[in-house]
This record gives sequence, C-alpha cells and structure tokens, in this order.
Amino acid sequence: MARTDKRVQMINELVNGCQIIKMYNWEKAMEQRVHEIRRHELSYIFKSSRLRSINIALSVSSLLLISLATFGGNWLMGRTLLPEDIFSAVSFFAMVRVSVTVLFPVAIEKFSEARVSAKRIDQFMQLDILFNKCEKMENKNEDHAIIMEDASFSWKDSCCLSAVNLKIKHGTLVGVKGVIGAGKSSLLAAILGEVNLVSGKLQQYANSISYAPQLPWIFADTIRANILLGKPMDEERYKNVIKACCLNIDLQNFGEVGDLLMIGDKGINLSGGQKARISLARALYADADIYLLDDPLAAVDPKVAEKIFDECIGPHSLLREKTRILVTHQTHFLVEADQMILLTNGHIDELHNEQPVANQPLNDTSETDASETDSSDDNETEWTLKTAITDINPIVKDETSVAGVVKWSVWLQLFTSPPLRWFGFLLIIFLMCAAEGLYDFTNRWLAVWSSKSYDQQRSPYYAYVYLGLTLGTFIVIIIRTSFIFFIMLSGSTYFHNRMLSSILYTSLRFYESNPSGRILNRASKDQQALDESLPLTLIDSIQCLLMTIGSIVIIGTTNPWVLLILVPFIPIVLWLRRYYIRSSRQLKRLESVTRSPTYALFSSSLDGLTSIRAFNVQTDFLNMFMKRIDANSRAYFVLGATARWFGLLLDFMTSLITLVTAILAVALRDTMDPAAAALSLSYCITLTGLFQWGIRQSTEAENFMTSAERIHEYGQLAPENYRNSNESEVLIQPPDDWPSRGIIEFKNYTFRYRSELDPVLKNINLRIESKQKIGVIGRTGAGKSSLLQALFRLVDQSAINGTILIDDIDISRLSLGYLRSHLSVIPQAPILFCGTLRYNIDPFEKFSDEECLRALEAVQLKQLVSNHTDGLSLLVAESGTNLSAGERQLVCVARAILKKSHILLIDEATANVDHKTDRMIQEVIADKFRDRTILTIAHRLNTVANSDRILMLEQGEVAYFDVPSNIDLT
Repeated sequence: MARTDKRVQMINELVNGCQIIKMYNWEKAMEQRVHEIRRHELSYIFKSSRLRSINIALSVSSLLLISLATFGGNWLMGRTLLPEDIFSAVSFFAMVRVSVTVLFPVAIEKFSEARVSAKRIDQFMQLDILFNKCEKMENKNEDHAIIMEDASFSWKDSCCLSAVNLKIKHGTLVGVKGVIGAGKSSLLAAILGEVNLVSGKLQQYANSISYAPQLPWIFADTIRANILLGKPMDEERYKNVIKACCLNIDLQNFGEVGDLLMIGDKGINLSGGQKARISLARALYADADIYLLDDPLAAVDPKVAEKIFDECIGPHSLLREKTRILVTHQTHFLVEADQMILLTNGHIDELHNEQPVANQPLNDTSETDASETDSSDDNETEWTLKTAITDINPIVKDETSVAGVVKWSVWLQLFTSPPLRWFGFLLIIFLMCAAEGLYDFTNRWLAVWSSKSYDQQRSPYYAYVYLGLTLGTFIVIIIRTSFIFFIMLSGSTYFHNRMLSSILYTSLRFYESNPSGRILNRASKDQQALDESLPLTLIDSIQCLLMTIGSIVIIGTTNPWVLLILVPFIPIVLWLRRYYIRSSRQLKRLESVTRSPTYALFSSSLDGLTSIRAFNVQTDFLNMFMKRIDANSRAYFVLGATARWFGLLLDFMTSLITLVTAILAVALRDTMDPAAAALSLSYCITLTGLFQWGIRQSTEAENFMTSAERIHEYGQLAPENYRNSNESEVLIQPPDDWPSRGIIEFKNYTFRYRSELDPVLKNINLRIESKQKIGVIGRTGAGKSSLLQALFRLVDQSAINGTILIDDIDISRLSLGYLRSHLSVIPQAPILFCGTLRYNIDPFEKFSDEECLRALEAVQLKQLVSNHTDGLSLLVAESGTNLSAGERQLVCVARAILKKSHILLIDEATANVDHKTDRMIQEVIADKFRDRTILTIAHRLNTVANSDRILMLEQGEVAYFDVPSNIDLT
C-alpha cells in the first residue's frame, strides 16, 4: 500500500505540474521515476501473488490431497475401498472444502488487509492537531480586533514567528511587508489558527474571518460558484464585488455565459491575474469582520492593482469599515495603511503611518497607464448578472462510460502483452486444460480403483498411480495459477505504462477537461482492480467453469440420460447470464464514474483546506463529499444485490441437475456401476455451488475488465501534434547549436486554446532580434502568457494560424522534445515536485553538484542548502509546501541558470518576491543571460524598464512594440 501511495502521489504531482513538465521537457525523467516506483510496487504484488497462487492451488487440489491421505491410509491399513464409503466421504469433503480452503483463507487475508487499512486510517486520526488555538473573545467593547502578546508560533518542526507583540484595532488597514521567507504568510496563518501557538497569547475579538491566499485556490466549477462558495446570492453585493475586483471586463469577454463559465481544475483555463481576482472576490463577498489578504495584487498589472486597492482594500473601498491585513511586496500601497508591520526572520517591527522606503513603480503615473490603456473606462462598463445561461461548450466534460460489452481487443491485449505475448496466452490455455484433465482423471482413477475386487485393490499399481496423479495435479495447478498471475500482472503493468505515457505526452487540453480526481481514480482504484481483483476473480472463474465442464463430462459418461436436462438448461443459463451481465457491467461502469467526483472533490478540498477552514465551510464540503459517497454507494449496493439475485437463480437451477441425477441413479440402479453412480452424485453435489459461483465470477471478471477498459482508454490518448497541419511537411533536424542567435519572428500568427474558441492572439507580426531583452506588458488576460505557450507549442496545431520562426526555422517543423529542450523558462506558477532539491533543479543529473550549488548561490539560496544537514539532498515536500512561494520561485530561476539556452522566457518570475529580491533576480538575469534573447512578462514596470524594447498587448493584439522611451501616453 505504501508503494501504491507513492506512485499515486507521483501521478498526482504530474497532473498538477503538467504544464511545467512540458515546458521543461521533463516527460522522460518523470516517466522513469514513476516506472521505478512501479517496479518496487510490483515486487510486493508479485510476492503476495505467489502466496495467493499456493493458497489457490491448495484450495483446488485440497479434495484430492485429503482423499489421498484418507483412502491411502485406508489402503495401507488393509481395508477394502467401497464406493459407498469413498464417495460419501468425498461428498462431505466437497461440502467443507469451500469453507475451509477458500473462505477461511480469504477471511484471514481480508482481515489482515482491513487491519492494515485501519492502522493507516488511525495514523491520520492520530496526527497532531493544532493546540493552544486563538481565543475567540466576546467583549464587543474592545477596541482591538486582534491582540498578540509574546506569541510564538511554529509549524511542526520549526519556529516561524517568535515573541510577537501586536495589536490591531477594528476597522483599520494593516500593511505587512518583508523579504521572502520572513514569515508574512505565517502571520496570517497564525491569525487563522493554522499554526501552533507555542507560547504567549492570541486573542481575537471577531466572529468571522475572510481570506485570500497567496496562491489562489480555484476548484472545477463555474466562476460564480467559486466566488459564492456556497453562500446565498446577494445580487447587489455580488455586482459590487465583481466591479471592485475588475472582473466585469473579463466576464464580458467570456461572452453570454459570463460568470457561469466553467473553470477547469485549479483554474487551468484562466490567467494568473484572473485566478487572483476570483480568489479576492470570494474573500470580499463573504461578510466578515477581519479580512486577511495575502499578496492579492502580485498577479495583476499596476493599473488594475491600483484600482483593486482603491475599490477593495483602501480607506475608501468596499471594506473601509472592516479590519484588513494586507501582505504585499508592492509597498507603495502601504502609504494609505493605518498601521504597517515589517517582518524580519519571524520578528515584528511596527511602524505607524510612515512613508515606505521601498521603491515605487517606475513612473507610476505614466508607464502604468501605458500598460493599461483600455481600462480607463472600466467604471462605465456595465455587466449584467445572467440567470439562465449555461456554458454550452464547457471545458470540463462529464465523464461518460462506454456502453456494451468490453471489446475482445482489450482482453487480448491484456493476455498477449509483453514479454511473452501470444506464447504466454497459448501456454495458459494448455496449462488450464492439462490441470483440469489431470484433476478429473485422478477422480476417475479413484472410481476405477474402488470398483476392483479386494485382491486387485491391494496391488501397489493403483495406489502409486493415484499418488502420482494427485501430486502431479497439485504441481500443475500451482504452475498454472502462478503463470496466470504473471501474465495478468504483465498485462496490468503494460496497461499502466501505456496510460502513464499517454497522459504525459498528450496535449494540455486533456488536463483542462479532466479534473485531477478523475485521472487519479484510474491510476489508483482502477489500477488496483487490474493488479489484484481481476487476476483472483479470473482464476477463480476459470477454475470453477473448467471444473463444471469436467463435472458434466464425468456425469455424462456415467449416466448419459442426465445430459438431456442440459438441452433446456444451457440456453436458459446463457440467457440469464447475458441478462445479468448487461445490468451488472453498466452498474460497474456507473460505480467507477460516480467514484471520480469523490476523488476530485477530495483532492480539491486538500488544496484549499486553509481557505475552507477560514470561510468556515467545512460542513458544506463534508455534505458535498457525503452526497458523492452516497451516489457511489448506491451503485455499489445495487451491483452487489444483482449478484446475489443471479447467484440464487443459478443455485435453484443446478439443484435440478442433482435431483435428476439422483432419480436416474435410483431408476437405473440395476444397469449402473455403483462406483460410477456415486462419482456422478458427488460431482452433482459439488456442482451446485461450483456452477453458480463460476458463472458469477465470470461476470465479475468482466465487470473488473471495465477497469482495464478505462485504463486502456487513457492509453489511447492522442499525443501532442508533432507536425504542422500540412502533412507533406516532415520534421527537420536543425544544427546542433540551434538556436545560436535567438532571433524570434512571428508572421501573421493567430493563437487559440481550442479550435472552437475565439483567438487569444490575433494576427501577431513582430521580430525580436538576437540578444534583445523584450519586456511584455498588458492587462491581465491580454495574452501575455499565451505568447509563451505559443513558443512552446502547448496547444494543438489545428488551433493555430501563421508561423513562428526561431533563427529562420519554423518551430512547427521541429519535434516538441527538441524545441522545448532548447528553450529556457521561468514560469508564473513555481511548481516543485516531491523529492530532493537537486532533483528539482536537475532531474536528468546532467550537472555536477558544484554547478547546482553555484546556480543556487546565484539566486541567494545557498544558505538554504548549507544550513541543512542534507545539503542538495534536502527533501522538498509535495508541491514545495515546505518552502515559501518566493523561495520556490528562486528555485525556478536556478533551473534556468543551469539550462544554458540562447532564449529565456520569463513569466512573472518576480510576482511573489520583494523589491530587493526582485532587483537581485534582475541583476542575476542581466549577468547570467546577457548574451541571450529574453522575453520578460511583468506587471512591475521597473522589472522591464531596462529592456531594449517594450511589447504591449491589448486584447491579443500588438498595441506597442518599441523602445521604452517612445511609449505614447496619449
């Protein structure tokens, strides 16, 4: 289970960081890592499968082994073997066989699994809970909203704030500033009660808190649902919030659907600024006493940031009478703060109404306007609330299940997978027939032996043959069962690897339209069914059906008249099975489909846990979770009920065969051999439970094959388009030093995220010369990040018109791996992966430790490594949560320093860092990348002030492309 957890966690990281992986061309590294984890997981599955093989072999051959011990002992003691004694005993053995050799071991196995699962759940139940949480005070006459006295806070392992003395009055605006890692977000977490209060006192004189996190939490639903977060609609307040957060223009650009636009998982179809403003709108819509705003202005351009501050946060805003705590690196806004806090290494210095010393944006009244020429009339923009419009082309589609039978091609691929392919499949058939033939011949030999006279029975010949047949049957059954497990697990791994390769190399559109929970459902539950449940069920059904056929053959040879009942019996059984399998197969698919939303909600809830607790909507999310669990349980219950109904009908029908055989044995007693009659009756008694269980298990195996079908479906995903839409053009291999100059040229370039959507970039024509430094500005949603996606070819070629040339080579004629491996990027979202720090900056291990340390030193992160005993092997938590947002961004800069490409693309790399660190990063970039072509997307104009040229985008078009000094402000 631990290995499976690790594999699923890794796939979850792949899904969350899919865009980063593609930009860095890290697919191979991630694929190898998952394969390595899968190999470890398989080693444990194979060990358990070997034990299951022995258990199944003992179960199947137990009747033979017990008979050998019983009747062999009788023979050794010189007693006569009488048919009536032998087959009465065999019938009793057969009755207890299932309970002793099948159900009892299964009960032990399930009990041990339940025990392990209970311990794992108990580990979560025993997790450290937050202690000494803040005191909620009821004194309404108190002037202060928050009081901290010598308060020290710590995360699990380290202190984050120490000896904090702070008093915040009701209705004031408090600004918080400090360098990255100083503890700004930790201060807000302390107020929220998300970190442990180690010592001192924290008192809150407030009933509710609203929170906008630094990294916006967006879940898969409409924009409106993300803002309301379960609260009732107050139309007037809602409109005011939309306008204050400058979302009205964006909603108009979305067309008629407006705020009912479906958002993909984690807001994948929104720009960074749009996600930040939706998160802020959620915080504003909640009518709370205290508002905690963690750098909500970082992801938007200066003009929008100024307007948001004035209308949402400032002294004349919607929240003017509320207590507001604003964390920001844009410290020029803090001039209007009633109180200002400077954080340094977890300590607080309190400043009152002092002019901040940090740099203001360059020419704030001029270049700010240049970046936002179209937002001057925002106040005149009227956006109307839609009530009955639905998104006719939502990005997230409902998961659908395949109808009808599981295709034979899926079965064949599972059984003929590498390494043995068709040889393995044919060998399985041979071993199954050999094992069943030996089993039935052994029982037939016992009947022949018991029918002989006493003198003949004493001959060692019959005893030795019976001993050899029994042991041979046992050995062949072990070989057969082990081999089936091997073939099934080989097929399971083949399906898993194809699914992994497909989701790694498919386009980003797949991730946009499929929530992470839906993908994890197939990588976890469906894969587990393929690894464990399907082999056991299939082996069981094959064994039972082969024994059923053998039983009918034995019964037919001893009394052919019994076979007459099979004439009506077989068609009725086949009709019943067909009737049942249609329902059960679709119920199984429905159960799988209804499980995905549960995974999706759970994953999304974990991502936004702090926000959920801050808004006190835990009960709402628990109710949503329980509704989805109930929907899944209903399908599961009906599936189990139909199985019991089917089993009961089959029991009645097989009892008829026993009745007819018994009647015929009595009626034909003068003409039948007593031993043969006893053998046929014993087989009939066995057949009663065996037949219905075999048929049920065969249908259950087909139901489990729906999991194989779902994994196989993900293994057939279309890969990213490696070619231009013109099929006559083939991929080309540029020179080894490409791009040696770094000249980028757009020719009549139009870019859409999907072919059915409106263009995001419209007829772009521009040329960037070698080693030029280009600053890209424009309002959020203007197409800045789309420019980078175009260069990395992150969308399908069918959604693109025009060409992009790099060093006079059309990038659409290059393989995606080659193109992306020769471009460097510092992305907007600083995604890190679970593993060592070294792995996060150099997963292919192309560079030495010294080079990695120099890169970290260049971004002032060497101290992070030197202060830790593990050095470069410092473990990074999932998504890098043990590092601050600014530190994660610096790690991304270190990646770019190591990758010596002639073209560097920077997408808001300094949004989450302070001005000092921003200047340091700019100096590093100027030094390390001085001979490279650089495109820098920035909202801080001082970040791009020293650029050779400024590219300003307006609604996907080039509004300005010239030197900074020539910007027209009119």
